Amino acid sequence: MVMNIKKTGTIVIATFLFVSSFQASKGSCSDFDFSNAQVDQNAFKSGGPPKDGIPALTNPEFIKQSEAKFLDDDERVVGVVINGIARAYPLSILNWHEIVNDVIDETPVAITWCPLTKSAVVFDRNVNGQTLEFGVSGLLYNSNVVMYDRNYDGLWSQMKMGGLTGKGATAELKNLPSQVTTWKQWRQEYPNSLVLSRKTGHRRDYQSNPYEGYHNTSQVMFPLPDIDDRVPPKSLVVGIRLKDKAKAYPLDMLQRITQPINDQVAGVDITIFPALDESVIVQDTHGNRLASVVAYWFAWSGFNQDSLLYKEK
Repeated sequence: MVMNIKKTGTIVIATFLFVSSFQASKGSCSDFDFSNAQVDQNAFKSGGPPKDGIPALTNPEFIKQSEAKFLDDDERVVGVVINGIARAYPLSILNWHEIVNDVIDETPVAITWCPLTKSAVVFDRNVNGQTLEFGVSGLLYNSNVVMYDRNYDGLWSQMKMGGLTGKGATAELKNLPSQVTTWKQWRQEYPNSLVLSRKTGHRRDYQSNPYEGYHNTSQVMFPLPDIDDRVPPKSLVVGIRLKDKAKAYPLDMLQRITQPINDQVAGVDITIFPALDESVIVQDTHGNRLASVVAYWFAWSGFNQDSLLYKEK
């Protein structure tokens, strides 16, 4: 899929061109198991491509840092560390695939990226004793990517972090700590980290960013059902959810501060360190990394309507 975004005045026009050897219909709800649906079927919108029109990666190939000549210092990657094993997934590749089904130190993981909500979330693919494999459904829910499991064709939400329909409709996905950071910063911190190769088996222009125009405008791509106007819709926030409680921290504030913030979410003491670019570290009192999500405010507030918003003191 190629997504050309042109800005004319205050109007953003998105044109989807499909790189495919066949014609396929747009993402359709009929392609999936809608039993046990947790949301109304009308809440799902077609994002343009059909089921698997954006091809998720499975059994991906990795290369050493010295081989990643295609990455500039300031390019962003999703960084993940499990049991001391570090891997980096460039956004320049994720823009075209959105999901990577991987295994890190025997832990099946899904690295997910939604360009429309600018959110990277890493999940454990072990759910209720079964290992799931995820694909891109072609559907959107609250302008956020909707995944599907290739085991049973049930739908799953990245930002809701759980099931929407099918056998896993009421299941939750375990969010694992990760960070979006620059390639330079990541390799300095993790010099032994491997990086996702561009040898994906798919022909894509990984040198171009098809969403650059979208990220440079204040407008959203699709209409939103509800808008929380406490901050502008496309302001970036760091969202934390603990024990069914949610709280958001404006990223621009975390980029300004010079000292860590000590706060509480759901009675849990946390420390949030000053942001380096868009990279944010959140820890508990024992120094353990806690999962957090950097995303546009419209997405975080849309999926966490009771979310608190941190006010700078």
